[in-house]
Amino acid sequence: QNYPATIDKVNDDGTFTVKWDDPDGGPETNDVEAGAMKKIIVFKDYVVGDDVLAVSSEDGNTYPGIVSKINEDGTFQVKWDDPDGGPETDNVNAENMKKVTVFKDYKVDDVVEAVFPDDGQMYPGTVIKDNGDGTFQVKWDDSDGGPEDSPVKVKDMKYPPIPLDKLEVGQKFIGTVKSVREFGAFMDIGAETDGLVHISKIANERVNDINDYVEEGQEVDVWVSEIRDDGKLGLTMVEGKIGGGGRRPADLTAFEAVDPDEWLSGTVDNVLDFGAFVTVTLPDGSASASGLVHISQIRDGFVEDVYAEVEVGQEVKVRIVNVDLERGKMSLSMKSGFGGAPAAARPPADLSAFEGIPSDQGLTGKVAR
Repeated sequence: QNYPATIDKVNDDGTFTVKWDDPDGGPETNDVEAGAMKKIIVFKDYVVGDDVLAVSSEDGNTYPGIVSKINEDGTFQVKWDDPDGGPETDNVNAENMKKVTVFKDYKVDDVVEAVFPDDGQMYPGTVIKDNGDGTFQVKWDDSDGGPEDSPVKVKDMKYPPIPLDKLEVGQKFIGTVKSVREFGAFMDIGAETDGLVHISKIANERVNDINDYVEEGQEVDVWVSEIRDDGKLGLTMVEGKIGGGGRRPADLTAFEAVDPDEWLSGTVDNVLDFGAFVTVTLPDGSASASGLVHISQIRDGFVEDVYAEVEVGQEVKVRIVNVDLERGKMSLSMKSGFGGAPAAARPPADLSAFEGIPSDQGLTGKVAR
């Protein structure tokens, strides 16, 4: 297994003596060959006021905070956003911290998603005022009996995810590295799904080890290089490596005349938070194409998790709801409608157990829909 450590000595035989960060009862040092090691770049240039995610010495978990002091021993004093009864500050090593860039330049009339103070959940709203104290006044789209507007900290706000159909090849974004794999890095650019920077598009030169270029949490400039019909997003860190000249609209002419009441067989190609991409084939086998079943069209009722409803490779029945020839997009539905194949009839619910309950008796219930 790989464990974090620091080089303690360079040996004459070409090996290195490394001192383990946490020996956990084992030897504190070991001699390791260069081929079994990987250099880790640790950011250490934190300044007072930086927003960070840092590991608490109390429980070993990661929490948000602000650098409040630079200590002489190379550690940083972090003031926790919410100490929750524990110490307000902690001294943290640089390797146990990660800088977080918090967007603070919201403007009046910006549409945002923000944390509602009454329940801690994210809801849509609109910025109506800069309060000048680091918070913004947000007017909720649906206050649902609560306050119509609330002050919200910038850490508790974000812009709504950008729909893929609003992206254009060549657009530039600041991306945050979400994960690093041997073949590339997944980036969050604020879109509905993370994008992949393939290892060939990390730099102009040949990249042998992607970890020498990027790490989780790092922010880098990226450009949209490809938007695929299956919902996958390609990015590049090299502006000149924008491939393919963009997405070519699929030819959906054969599907335009299909009756929206007609059920077609399809196979799930990709599953994302906002829906599933399904490849459908015409009954005569003359054409196949991919379309999106939005989360709202998976089934009747509220769908909280698309991944709990469908999986890649699953055979499903879908209807064609809309065909956009110009953009090469097709909207599908797994729900009955438009007089199509009806859903299986439900037997009447057995309510006999409730028959004798007095009308003035209160019962505990749960909102199901």
